[in-house]
Parts: sequence; C-alpha cells; structure tokens
Amino acid sequence: MNPTTFRRFLASVCLALASLCLPFAAAALDGVTVVLSEEGGAYAQVADKLRDVLAQSAAKPPVKLVTLQTLKDGEPLRSDAGQLLVAVGTGAMQALAQQNPPAPILNVLVPRAAFEKTARQNRRLGDPHRFSAIYLDQPWARQFALIRHTLPNRTRVGILLGPDSAELAPALRAAAKAAGLVAAIEKIEDESDLLPALKRLLGDSEALLAIPDPLIYNRSTVQSILLTTYRQQVPLFGFSPSYVKAGALAAVYSVPEQIGQQAAEIILRLAADRHLPPPQPPRYFSVGTNSQVARSLGITFDDEATLTGKLKRVAEGEP
Repeated sequence: MNPTTFRRFLASVCLALASLCLPFAAAALDGVTVVLSEEGGAYAQVADKLRDVLAQSAAKPPVKLVTLQTLKDGEPLRSDAGQLLVAVGTGAMQALAQQNPPAPILNVLVPRAAFEKTARQNRRLGDPHRFSAIYLDQPWARQFALIRHTLPNRTRVGILLGPDSAELAPALRAAAKAAGLVAAIEKIEDESDLLPALKRLLGDSEALLAIPDPLIYNRSTVQSILLTTYRQQVPLFGFSPSYVKAGALAAVYSVPEQIGQQAAEIILRLAADRHLPPPQPPRYFSVGTNSQVARSLGITFDDEATLTGKLKRVAEGEP
C-alpha cells in the first residue's frame, strides 16, 4: 500500500470510529419527541417553552408531544437514532430507560437521586451522551449560599434523607463545609420514621434544607414538616415556590419555563456538540422568600432580587 492510499485508508478508519462514538450527528436530527409523565401542569409548561424556543430558532426541528399514558395505551413511539427523546418527569424517565430505545434521551424535571438510581438500574450511568439530564435539584453550593446569605449567623443545617437520596450524604457534607456550614443528616427508611427523625434533627439544627425525596417531601407530609419546624423556630428552605407559599422561609428553584429554555438550548447546541452534555443542574433559577414567616421568626434579609443577584455571582465563581 503506497503512502497516499494508506493515508486515505487511515482517514476512513478514523471517520468510521468517530461515527461510532457519536450517538447521532446533529445534522441527522430529524425530530424531537417529548414524553410527558402526565398531562398539564409543570410538565406541559416545560414542553410549551421548549417548543416555543425551537420554533423561533433557525433550525426549527419538528417536535412531537406525547404522554406516558398514550404510550401505555399502545401509541407507537418513534425512537430511531435520528430522533431525540425528551422525558419530562420521573415517570417518563423510568419508562424510557426501561425501553432502552436507540435514540438518545434527555431527562428533565427529575431529581438527581432519581436520575442516578434509574441510570444505575438500567446500566446507563456510563452513557451520559445518550442518557443525560437537567436535574430538578439546584446545585448544593447555590442552596447553601442562600442559607448563608439569609442566616449569616447560623451554621448547622439539618437535612433529612430517604432511600432515594441517602447516597447524596457525602456530597452534601462536602458542599456544606465548602460554604462554611455543617450538615447534620438524618436518614430514614420508612415514612413512620419521619417525624421522630425530624424532631431529633431539629434539636441539633439552626435551619432545615429540604432535598427532593418522595418518601419525605410529598403532599401527605409537607404540612406536618412545616408545622413541626415552625414550632421549633427552625426555618425551612424548600425547593419550589409552593413550599415558600406553604410556609418555608425561602427557596431557590427553577420554574418549568426555565427548565424548558435550558432543554431547548441543549437541543440547539447539538449541531456543534454532536452529543448530549453530561447531566447538569438548572442554569436559570429564581429565589422566593416568605416575608410573613421571616417576621414571625424575627429574621431579616435582603429582598428576592438582591438575593438572586448574590447567588448568580456564586454561580459565576465570584465571592
């Protein structure tokens, strides 16, 4: 084989190998299928924002919207390698992971612990370019920064963890330490352990940070948790605006439209990146505070806009 022929052969081999490493070439992306865990609500808000942003882009990839129920009822799901699947919510994520389609999957509006558990159970942890996520959870540094800016004289932060979030304990302790705080952690295995563990934790905490875990924070438990923390004069930091409205002191969160914006930006960047990025926290976020709870607890802090600006500087690496 002469040198010119060898170089051509080597180039063709490299090109073939590169194509095997890519889940799909962005130029071949001929559609996006969005699978909602349920109709309406936050799931639909994410999808609506994603579709609006893509429709206004130059690429304008076609978007199909389906629900998990319609798939269970037998509607076929197009999931060839030219498609991108967007699973909105934990139910859709779990269903698509079990199907293991050839199309890459971007999971959004899912807790980090649930994503990692699903990826591990379906052997997708080592496959971030084909099975990725935008977490529901805010970065730990962002959450601890909110506590530090609203309660500058308090250092012990209580955290309840359940079966789905227990593995987060080391990362939470490290992030708290980096923020100059101490994480006091209680783990429970059953809902019957919730209130006893909460009371023990509150006796050793100056604030309580809620971490998304369906065993701990759900519709049947949230009022009991809020009432117990209020009686103990320990402020709760939630993870959604509904928690702030219900009685949490403050929360940093991403609304569905912000998640939809970020998902659309990831899809549009596929033309340059050629694969999904690794799992990531929300890029866009808001801060909510409950002034009535603050007054009742005798706590004063900056307004929401000022707090949001401070957290953005933390995200950018500024003090």
